[in-house]
Amino acid sequence: MSYKLGMMISMIFVIAFLLLGGDMMCLSAAYSELDSTCISIGYVIAKTGRVDNDFIDTLEEKYNVTFLTISPSSPAVGDVVDFVIYRNYNPLILSDAPIQIKASRTTVIGYYG
Repeated sequence: MSYKLGMMISMIFVIAFLLLGGDMMCLSAAYSELDSTCISIGYVIAKTGRVDNDFIDTLEEKYNVTFLTISPSSPAVGDVVDFVIYRNYNPLILSDAPIQIKASRTTVIGYYG
């Protein structure tokens, strides 16, 4: 009888660890995707050379991200632009609330053009 009880209790821990491992793998994959999206957005900003509100709204729609900060707001050729983007991730077991995954990059206007 104690063997069956011990087996049931240990299965609870095994399932919890499997969910935690799955959450870590999904979080890593989500960050990798956000990182590659950040590189693509940096390329587009460097090539077009503009970061006005309409352009940011277009990028947010196209890449399904949210811009936190971007500076400077009106860059010229050769200026360095810093930006931070994020997405929300709904974890399986890590937290009850969504987690914000953030990535920041720096790009130079006119570098790729």
